[in-house]
Amino acid sequence: MGNDGSLDQPDDLDFIGEEGSSGMWSGALSARSTWSSPTPVFVPKTSTPLQEDTADAALPTFALWAMKYLRHVHIFGRADEEIRQTLGDGDHTVYVLDDGRNHCLVSRKVGTSPDGCTYCLVARIPVSTYEDLVDGASLDSAFSKARSFSLCAVFEASDGVSNVAVSQRYETVDEVPREYLPPNPPISFTELPGD
Repeated sequence: MGNDGSLDQPDDLDFIGEEGSSGMWSGALSARSTWSSPTPVFVPKTSTPLQEDTADAALPTFALWAMKYLRHVHIFGRADEEIRQTLGDGDHTVYVLDDGRNHCLVSRKVGTSPDGCTYCLVARIPVSTYEDLVDGASLDSAFSKARSFSLCAVFEASDGVSNVAVSQRYETVDEVPREYLPPNPPISFTELPGD
C-alpha cells in the first residue's frame, strides 16, 4: 500500500490484474526462461459466453452453455443440420443440441443454488433417440438410452464473468440420482450436489 493509502501493484512477476497485464510482465518475460515461466492468465472483466448470435435462441442460456461446453469437436463429422430445440414443458422439458452426425446432447434443468448457479444434467444420445422424441416418444425417457452424463453448474453474470463447470460425472443412467431425471421438479440446493 502506498503512502497515500492506494494499493500498489506488487513487484511480483506473477501478479496479473483485471486488464490482463501485470505492469511488470511485458518487459520481464525476457528475463525468465520461457520453459519455466507461468502461462499468462488474467481475470477478465467480462466473459466470452457460449451464447448464440441470434436474439431468438431456442435454448435457455444454462442449457446452451452447458451443452456447448461438453460438445465434441467434429472436423469431418459435422451434423447435416443444426439442431437447437426445446421439447416439452414444465418438469418434462428437455433441450437438444446437435453433436456430430450421429449424436445429440440432451439436457434438463436439475435445480438452482443460493450462489446463483443453475444446475443441469447433460448426456449424449443417438440421433435416432432425438428423432423418436420429436415423433412423440415420452420426453421422460430422453435419458434412458443416453451415456456420458454430466451435472453442470452454470453461473450467468450480467456484468461480470460467467462460467460453466462440471460438478459430477456419471457413466450410466443408473448412476444418476433419480431426482435429477424427468419428470422431477427442479431442486433448490442448499449445499453443492455430490457433497
